[in-house]
Amino acid sequence: MDKLLQLVVAGLVTGSIYGLIATGYAVLYTATGFVNFALGAQAMLGGYLAYVYFPALPQWVRIVISLVVGAVVSVVSWNLLYKWAARRAMLAAVIMSFALAIVFEEIIRLSAGGLNVPAPSPFGRAVFQLGAVTISAHQLAVVVVSAVLFTGLVVMLGSKRGAAVRAMFADAETAEVLGIRTARLTTILFAVSGVFAAVAGILAAPLLTLSPYMGLNLALIGFVGAILGGLGRIGTAIAGSILLGLLEAFFAGYVSADFRTALVYAVFVLVLVIRPAGLLGRVAKVKV
Repeated sequence: MDKLLQLVVAGLVTGSIYGLIATGYAVLYTATGFVNFALGAQAMLGGYLAYVYFPALPQWVRIVISLVVGAVVSVVSWNLLYKWAARRAMLAAVIMSFALAIVFEEIIRLSAGGLNVPAPSPFGRAVFQLGAVTISAHQLAVVVVSAVLFTGLVVMLGSKRGAAVRAMFADAETAEVLGIRTARLTTILFAVSGVFAAVAGILAAPLLTLSPYMGLNLALIGFVGAILGGLGRIGTAIAGSILLGLLEAFFAGYVSADFRTALVYAVFVLVLVIRPAGLLGRVAKVKV
């Protein structure tokens, strides 16, 4: 039982990080039909900004810079690149996001080196004993920060002020006819996805160690989590990511840690074959 509880904690921590990336996928796909595979690279960039670049600045300032840059990169990439490609073919925009991820990866590799870099947690090294479960201050912070962001986004979208966003999610063309400024809302959602990606990078770095190549892994596993729950809704994408984190932890704890990544992609293929809309998703029209 003690091992089970410890694995649950580990699964919630990794699932929360995957959920931050998956949320970015979900809000953008629901609003525009676009899947931004550069979110993982943006998470990696956020980690480097928070822990490697500008070492003379206080850590909290570097974290703020990371969040701001995350939002700006998402907004600029949409308005200057993805939007124009998507008007011709959504697939072209998706491929472009892969290309931009490679650009970010190479920029980081050339400027900071290709070696793994340890990242000290901004939440300290304290370790807490909660009954039979041991949890570090950083792990606790990952779960708490992610839960606050998830709850804040869901509450915001469910409020009266979020009605315009919900209307755009339901039917963007009709919402625009009704006077809703869908272009402005889309820009805001891209900024939100960029902030969530940066937070994922900041939280993941002390657990994974920083590497220019960590972005691709975060992007793909976050996408698997979103697909597992259902890409078309934010809540199900988060739930799917948490479930994926738990499955990964249980597999590593009881079967083999060496094949945990293989499990992730096996789950991905299985879900696409059995239920393409996700375990909790609804079958909807494809927007491409």
